[in-house]
Amino acid sequence: MTQHALDAIHALDAPDAPVTRDVQYGTAVASVYDSLIAPALPAEATVVRLRPHVTGARVLEIGVGTGRVALPVAAIAAQVVGLDNSRPMLEALRAKTVPGNVSLVRADFREPLPVTGPFDAAYSTMGSLACVADRDELTAALAHVRAVLAPGATLSLEYYATGTYRPLVAQHTVTLPTPHHGGTTTFTITLDDADVLTMGTRIDADGEPPVEFSERVLLIERDEVETCLRRAGFTVEHVYAAQSPQPYDWYTARAAR
Repeated sequence: MTQHALDAIHALDAPDAPVTRDVQYGTAVASVYDSLIAPALPAEATVVRLRPHVTGARVLEIGVGTGRVALPVAAIAAQVVGLDNSRPMLEALRAKTVPGNVSLVRADFREPLPVTGPFDAAYSTMGSLACVADRDELTAALAHVRAVLAPGATLSLEYYATGTYRPLVAQHTVTLPTPHHGGTTTFTITLDDADVLTMGTRIDADGEPPVEFSERVLLIERDEVETCLRRAGFTVEHVYAAQSPQPYDWYTARAAR
């Protein structure tokens, strides 16, 4: 058995790492993620973008959630290690049929990562890495990812697009039909002087009790995200700007050699 395979088994069987910081995506999000949230953001386009970097590779996902992207990526990668700080989200993923080349670790990317590198590629979708308090914390989180990557490895990430979210801040409250389901989703959005965006979400699905949760993310311009990437030891190769109303810009960076 290869060392990478042993690492996967150890990561899967190891107890969760202590998580002492706030966990934004808990039981409320996990209860509706696969039924209401994930269907609005199909994974196919994301996997197409990741394919050149993850095919046959040892891959790390930051913010694996319920496996929306990790499970299809596992079909083309050699190994996927999925990291998340939310026990309810990981429990939802563990309840599925998880391929043998996928291992899961509960940990917080704001701390050094308790995984064994090097990884050939890493990715983070749906703005997971934006769940930080400021630019220094984002840089530190990116440096934690860089520390477990091989030189030249790629990091692909989606980050909240200011061109989409700043107009929502101006509206403050937005109610939209829930895609693919009856009912509505209402967002209440504020932005403070430290560029931390707080978004409260209320999902009212037909015939179901409402589900409410809140998230706080750092909303900064693309050049500032690129600066944080460079400070953390990455070279930015491509930035694909979101076309409104798409929620995320897409960055492809490479670990400095």
